[in-house]
Amino acid sequence: MSTNLKSVLRNTLVAIGISAIIFCIVGVAMDLGCKGNFSTSNYFFTKMALGSLLIGLGFGLPTFLYENDRLPLFLQSVIHMGIGCAVMLISAFAVGWIPISSGIYAVIFPLLGELAIALLIWLGFYLHNRKLVKTMNEQISKRTKTEL
Repeated sequence: MSTNLKSVLRNTLVAIGISAIIFCIVGVAMDLGCKGNFSTSNYFFTKMALGSLLIGLGFGLPTFLYENDRLPLFLQSVIHMGIGCAVMLISAFAVGWIPISSGIYAVIFPLLGELAIALLIWLGFYLHNRKLVKTMNEQISKRTKTEL
């Protein structure tokens, strides 16, 4: 299996994992908010779980963009976040996480929340990778100095 394919597969599994963790945390919060009386019907839990999986795929699969050195990081990030957020929003509307019939504010606040979470996760990965690059460059510099 090629390195790029392994990377995309690993990134997709990580994205699905993050999506599943957020799904569980929100589910626990909902259950606590409903004082233990949170219930679903008409396969709503199954729809939510599948929506969560789809969101993980939506953010994980487009990571292949970062393997393309010809695209600037900003453009890679915009395309990646655009695809991921579009999948997230479509899933949220399809599953019923965003109550369209409850008015504009009931739609805007969940949208902003979802986008904020996506940006925070992206920022965390960006900062982590930037730190890795810095550490690798320092190690290369040390090795180069000792070889001279």
